[in-house]
Amino acid sequence: MNRLIAIIVCAAFMILTTGCGALFNAIEKDTVMVKKITKEHESNEVKYEGVLSQDTVKTLSLNAVNKYYDEKLTMDEVQFELMAVDQKKLKDLLVKVEYGINSRQKQNLGFKVDSQTEPNKIPSGLFYMTLTQSADPNEVYDIVLNARDGDVLKISKVILKNGSLGKEPKVVMDDIIGIANRFIQEKGSYALSDLVLNEKAIRWGIFTEMYYMSKDNQSLNYSVLVDLRTKQVVGFNKDVMAMLNYIGA
Repeated sequence: MNRLIAIIVCAAFMILTTGCGALFNAIEKDTVMVKKITKEHESNEVKYEGVLSQDTVKTLSLNAVNKYYDEKLTMDEVQFELMAVDQKKLKDLLVKVEYGINSRQKQNLGFKVDSQTEPNKIPSGLFYMTLTQSADPNEVYDIVLNARDGDVLKISKVILKNGSLGKEPKVVMDDIIGIANRFIQEKGSYALSDLVLNEKAIRWGIFTEMYYMSKDNQSLNYSVLVDLRTKQVVGFNKDVMAMLNYIGA
């Protein structure tokens, strides 16, 4: 499963062949790696105007994992690692993506890459959080939040266990689409009636990804990832993250 670094690295490097050194501003590790947070805990975090605090990002990330994966994790059961992408760097990436795609590729995309309006939705950039269960380091979640309002733009579960995936299971297309549709209905932030599944863009595999367009086909609003073995949704990307995932995967 793609992690945010893989998505942006793929988009920025594999497509654009540029360096990533300045894309992420890593926040000091000792301010974000925790084993236990108590009420008496005093954070020494750096605060920026219009940006969520690190403690808030941790809380929102944990809440997102519990919501989307029906977990009941608490702060003292997880570890956090936080990185940030500011709006300017994200905009620079989108500009390179937009002008690096030729006219035929743009037609095949089926949606617009607008480097001018998309960053306006993320005025304070993005927070990328990796959340790991302390009791099982193989249970890892990647979360991307809008740094201004905490909107979840990406979440995925990564199970870092060895072993073969085995033979690809036989599936019925309508069943898998139904799983993704129910996820959007129950836990999505867009109404399913406002979206159109792009069946031509479905990427089949052990982890099958479905892409949902706006009704006017002007934007890519969602991608939903389904594990065909468990018949469960294991992640999604929304708005700009869905776009970067589609282009860079």
